[in-house]
Amino acid sequence: MSVQAQTGLNEVPTCHGGYENLDTEYDYWIGDVEGEIPADLRGTFLRNGPGRQKIGGETYGHWFDGDGMLSAFTFSDAGVRFRNRYVRTTKYLAETAAQKVLYRGFGTQIPGGWTKNMFKFPANPSNTSVIYHAGRLLTLNEGGKPWQLEAGSLKTIGEFDYNGELTGRAFSAHGKVHPSTGDYINFGSGSSPWRLGKLPQPCLDLYRINKTGHVARTNRILLDTFPFCHDFAMSDRFGIFFINSIVIDGMGGFFLGLHSLSDRIHFDHDQPMKIVVVDLDSLETVAQFETDPGAIIHFGNAFEEGEELQVDGMFTADFEGNDVLSDILNPHGRIGGGEYRRFRLNLRTGSVSSDRVCEYESEFPTFDTRLAGSRHSLTYTACSVDNGADSFYNAIARIDFEGQAELLTLEPGCYGSEPLFVPAAGSICEADGYLLEVVYNACTHLSELRVFRADDLSGPVAVARLGHHLPHQFHGHFSAAPLMS
Repeated sequence: MSVQAQTGLNEVPTCHGGYENLDTEYDYWIGDVEGEIPADLRGTFLRNGPGRQKIGGETYGHWFDGDGMLSAFTFSDAGVRFRNRYVRTTKYLAETAAQKVLYRGFGTQIPGGWTKNMFKFPANPSNTSVIYHAGRLLTLNEGGKPWQLEAGSLKTIGEFDYNGELTGRAFSAHGKVHPSTGDYINFGSGSSPWRLGKLPQPCLDLYRINKTGHVARTNRILLDTFPFCHDFAMSDRFGIFFINSIVIDGMGGFFLGLHSLSDRIHFDHDQPMKIVVVDLDSLETVAQFETDPGAIIHFGNAFEEGEELQVDGMFTADFEGNDVLSDILNPHGRIGGGEYRRFRLNLRTGSVSSDRVCEYESEFPTFDTRLAGSRHSLTYTACSVDNGADSFYNAIARIDFEGQAELLTLEPGCYGSEPLFVPAAGSICEADGYLLEVVYNACTHLSELRVFRADDLSGPVAVARLGHHLPHQFHGHFSAAPLMS
């Protein structure tokens, strides 16, 4: 029975069927393809996100706690091949075997009260993003180290720590590859270790990993407050870190098992948003800024123009969305976006200003990463618009640098997420490529991959339909190498 039949013929179903578990792992050639896959689209499109929100009838306490499931679409002359595999983390294996919650999460408590949770840290579900760099396929979550998978089979190899360089340090889900060097720049939010006479202090751990996959440089930057820092921006010479006005208090109660981290996270309207600018070569701080309270979860591009850094990000002045994320299966919940803003940081005067770029409620900004760190012309975002069914992202915006937007609204009951730009094979023009969008159809409880020309969102050039749904996922990555035959 379809979700629409369950909710009534005259009702447009919400996105919530897209949070249902996908317990089956598939591997097949997609036979139902409408249109034609372009001949200059070749490679593998990877997406990562929580594949299940329940185990043995118990529901996880936060969307961020669902076990990571990697999905792969490979485009070749033979067609489109799909494969999905769960990341076999310690948490996944143990809870699958026991069919019950055994680990704490960001918002999940182990059943049984505070004694079951005291002094236990959240497990790493490896469910947020994915990167293929230096011949390694890694799934990412800032709650722990990366997990390495075989590029072809998606079989889990194991936890990966760059020959011990990550020991005792966090590693975020939002590293970035510098286009001119091939180096992978990443960071982790955490605290310095206990030392004699010195208490732990909040910090950012920084990493520069060269194109051969070896850690070339690390540094630790100490901070005054614990950083809720999920992403960062990268210009040609600098990494730009926004230390948001989102705080976690009551850590004593967390350590004693009385509550989860999610229970005590909130937006502090009295705490300014701080900005730390780091030199990418030395990984040392070169400038710091302070501005009005706010938060940016995801960034677009950044570039240098004279004495200024210009930084694109999705801005919000609250963190009310965490309440929805903590009760993700509630059919009345709505996930939306923020304001697409452009910040200007003057490295000489220390001034900060910003303007709203686009009117649409937006999240998950993507762009042609060949231009990362350089001035770009186009950004693509997932949007929430009122079409009678806006419980999740239901539109794509193609936004030029001045803020003029072309909007594609999905059919009511259809929900997408991060639109990923992929350059056409051999192209050198920024607009010459494709947007890849996984769409969940709540009316049929099925998912499909839609392929759009990036310069024309009037309709997809191809639609590859799956025979099942894909749970809503977070972030994707495209590799020109065909990772599956």
